[in-house]
Amino acid sequence: MSEHDAIRELLALAAADALEEKERRRVEAHLPGCAECSAKLDRFRVLGHGLRRLPTPQAPAMLVERTRQQIQLQLAAAAEHATNPWLLGFLVLLSWTLTIASWPIVRLLTQGMTSWLDLGFRGAWMNLVIYTLVGWAVGGAVALALALRRASARRTA
Repeated sequence: MSEHDAIRELLALAAADALEEKERRRVEAHLPGCAECSAKLDRFRVLGHGLRRLPTPQAPAMLVERTRQQIQLQLAAAAEHATNPWLLGFLVLLSWTLTIASWPIVRLLTQGMTSWLDLGFRGAWMNLVIYTLVGWAVGGAVALALALRRASARRTA
């Protein structure tokens, strides 16, 4: 590519004052000896001046507000999805803690503490499994009800 062609590619940027100092000096050094590039630079400057006089289009206020609300909803959903694994882990830990902590109370109320002295634990493990499954089923039903309630609240908002 010749020097003349390289300068021609820089003329639009020169008209917009978007050149670095070194490139600007190259263009200025080339212009006095080249009437074609000088005329083209003048045309670019006239065009740029005309473009600056045009009004800047503005988005309708309703569109801006609706877009802002959609962005907020997307950010809230992303934040909620980021906390879900931690919340799920916490709920699993809580359910196990509550199951283990409440098992002696259930045994006390249903069969008495004397059954704990029986080293065979014949039916105790099956009762613990059933108790745990019922607790998880109730917790799952409550979590599902809360999720459905939250989803319906989002749809109405």
